[in-house]
Amino acid sequence: MGTTKKIKFGELVLMNVSAIYGIRWIAKSTADSFGLGLAGIPSWVIFMFLCFVPQALMCAELAAAYTSDGSLGEWVKIAFGTKYGFLISWLNWTAKLFWFASFLTFLAINLSYMLGNPDLANSKMFVLILSLVVIWVLSFFSMKGMSFGKFFTNVGSLGSTIPTILMIGMAFLAVVVLKKAPSASTYTVASMTPKLNGNSLVAISGIIFAYTGAEISATYVTEIENPKKNFPKAIITAATLICILYVLGSVAITSILPTSEIQASTGILDCLTRACDLLGIPHIFVQIVAAGITLSVIGALILYIGFPIKILFGNTEKGIFPEKLTNTNEHGIPEKAIILQAVIISVLLAAVALLPGVDTIYNVLVTMTALTSLFPYVLLYLAYIKIKKQKKEEEGLYVMTKSRSLGVAIGWIELVVCVASIAASAFPVMGNMHDNIVYEIEMIGGGLLVLLSGLYLWKRSGLKNKVEPIE
Repeated sequence: MGTTKKIKFGELVLMNVSAIYGIRWIAKSTADSFGLGLAGIPSWVIFMFLCFVPQALMCAELAAAYTSDGSLGEWVKIAFGTKYGFLISWLNWTAKLFWFASFLTFLAINLSYMLGNPDLANSKMFVLILSLVVIWVLSFFSMKGMSFGKFFTNVGSLGSTIPTILMIGMAFLAVVVLKKAPSASTYTVASMTPKLNGNSLVAISGIIFAYTGAEISATYVTEIENPKKNFPKAIITAATLICILYVLGSVAITSILPTSEIQASTGILDCLTRACDLLGIPHIFVQIVAAGITLSVIGALILYIGFPIKILFGNTEKGIFPEKLTNTNEHGIPEKAIILQAVIISVLLAAVALLPGVDTIYNVLVTMTALTSLFPYVLLYLAYIKIKKQKKEEEGLYVMTKSRSLGVAIGWIELVVCVASIAASAFPVMGNMHDNIVYEIEMIGGGLLVLLSGLYLWKRSGLKNKVEPIE
């Protein structure tokens, strides 16, 4: 019999970097509007080690103890029962609806730069129509199986790291080496200290959301050599690399553009355009980079368009959804659920088009994604606390810390930070009362609608919550 090939240390590090790092967060965090400005630079370091590292180690401990599929839903189900396991799947799927909408907006903006017409990025109608076309075309293809998407997903894995490295290198060359222009920002303790206002609070919740996803690599904790030593070492190494990309990327963009001119939706490409002007590089270079980012966005869309659907509608308890939504075709895809998802995303895109400006729309969608995506982590941290308190210790399994009380304390710290970031997401940040009312209705109303609708679906099904004893 053959033996399962062990995951190497370097492979686990790269897996974490690929899963967590996203170039679009650099402009989002350093913009004055909906961002932290220069304070985004130290914030990436602080929240990497406050949020990502402990989250990854906690997930690894749960994955080592319960090796079914290592999903958040499984761990929450073990702690609190089938009702809350379903709620996790529901929250993950609904959060992806907002994520799709924000990513489609980001795609449209990058495509406008790729076509050499950046002005299109400011057209709400162009962004809306293109987003609708893309989601429906990709939804149609996803029903036929996703083999065609392998090219996009393979190329897409490079779509964040390479543009970031190019931006860092070009900014350093233009400002530091060749001195083509003075730095657009002055880096001092005062200028990099976060200001306690609405934009900062919303931006911090976005940074915390950007660091979620550690559960993906944690599921491989049993497949690496010497996990007790290598897993935390890999997490710290990956955290350091991701931090370096975010910090140097943030320094690069703010050295080329003042924070007042950085837009969350177009900042990266605006920075590259300005750097090209300083270095005498033709703008076709920016079009090539935009094409690479566009491919990465398409790859991410293809990867996620069917996965949460299959988990929710394919694996959930029978009786919650009508059979027509759970029935699958010859490719194992629930077609009706895919269509429902495309309809909801279309309505969401049309609704946020009421807000002023593409950049505002993009920021609101990203913030709504952060708010809804953090809900499942509240249940995850509660599950970890309960399991850590009750589970019997087993020799040889990876644990974040042997001290039960310390593990529980870390769980509570992560829970408080997560709840605080959810509350911060809904802080009013728009320029006038009318826009703030629309914003709050969409943020708070959307979040409550997501939670309550999931609980309603479970109650309507008549299913009982089954809770097994923790072993």
